Order: sequence, then structure tokens, then C-alpha cells
Amino acid sequence: VKRQSEDKGLSVSVDSANLSRLDNSHELDLIKLLALYPQSIYSAASRREPHIVVNYLRDLANLFHSWYNAHQFIVDDTELRAARLALASAVGQVMLNGLTLMGVSAPEKM
Repeated sequence: VKRQSEDKGLSVSVDSANLSRLDNSHELDLIKLLALYPQSIYSAASRREPHIVVNYLRDLANLFHSWYNAHQFIVDDTELRAARLALASAVGQVMLNGLTLMGVSAPEKM
């Protein structure tokens, strides 16, 4: 998503994104699930049940996929675009962190 924005010459600044623009149910569900990441890691480690992280990452990927298919990211509204790119970036970072913890490599491009 970020690469697509850059390829079209659109400025991408996720650092100063106005996250209050993320107000639809898909986005709010993603934010809530991202907030549960530390708890899933703690639960998996304390209970010695790595499948907790695997299930969390699967749920996150499924929710992101639904959001990605339902909403446009490359929009004229720069505030909304930055907020959506920030959320997509956060999902990508959590996926990368979780896969790394599980010892799974993640390609940047498929």
C-alpha cells in the first residue's frame, strides 16, 4: 500500500497521521485487535502455548484482508490517506514482529 502511494507520487507521512480519521468498523476492529498483541504474546509465553500467537496473527491477517478489500487507501484526502497508511504500517509491523517471534521469515513482496 505504501509502495503504491509512493509510485503514484503521493506524499506519505504516517508519523503525523490524524488517527481520529479512522472511524469505520473495520478500522476500529483492527485498532482493537492491534491493542491485544502484547497480551497475546504474554499469554503465549506464560502458558507455553505458541499457538496463541499463531491464532492472533491469523485473525489479524484476516481482518486486515477484509479491511483492505473494503476500503480505498489511495484517496485524495491526504489526512485519511495518512491515517490509513499508518494503520496498515502498524499491522505490517505487528505481523513482522509476530512472525519473527515464531521463527518464520516474511517476504516484503509477493
